[in-house]
Amino acid sequence: MTSLNYRSILSLKRLADRSKSRALLFAVLILGLLAPQASLAEAPVKIVNFTADWCASCHEFEPKFARALEGYTVDEVELVTVDLTHLRSGDDSRQATIRASKALLRVHNAAYLWDWYGGYTGLAVMIASDTGEPISCVDKTYSARQISDRIKLAGILAEKAAPGRRRPDGADCPAPLR
Repeated sequence: MTSLNYRSILSLKRLADRSKSRALLFAVLILGLLAPQASLAEAPVKIVNFTADWCASCHEFEPKFARALEGYTVDEVELVTVDLTHLRSGDDSRQATIRASKALLRVHNAAYLWDWYGGYTGLAVMIASDTGEPISCVDKTYSARQISDRIKLAGILAEKAAPGRRRPDGADCPAPLR
């Protein structure tokens, strides 16, 4: 993998400054070199947030959840929002929402979450990015501090514990609804 340091970037910039076409070349080169590096870095934890505009629990949960997430970077946590707002908007919208939600969850190695909680809102499930296994859940009953602590614990378990052994003591996720 190619690695750029400040001196290399400065040298490339000087070359690019000599002409407009080189400036374009510089931009393409930098983006080409940096993009693969950025895409390889994946947060160890993904948080799948099931939400909807009509969800009263979500309106109580979201502010606490947002405060808890403020202390984390995209290198630590990836937020995956499953918006179920149109689940109640008629059959066509319902089916489209279900298909889109299932596709989104498949991309994030968490298709099983639809089978467990599809249609349920006001819940965020923390999963290990590498395996998709559930680690922890939070909802409106948790304070922002408790949510933050759960995220921290999920990060530690995702990075340090072996797959299949990443659950904290005691199940905190609701039983699968189906």
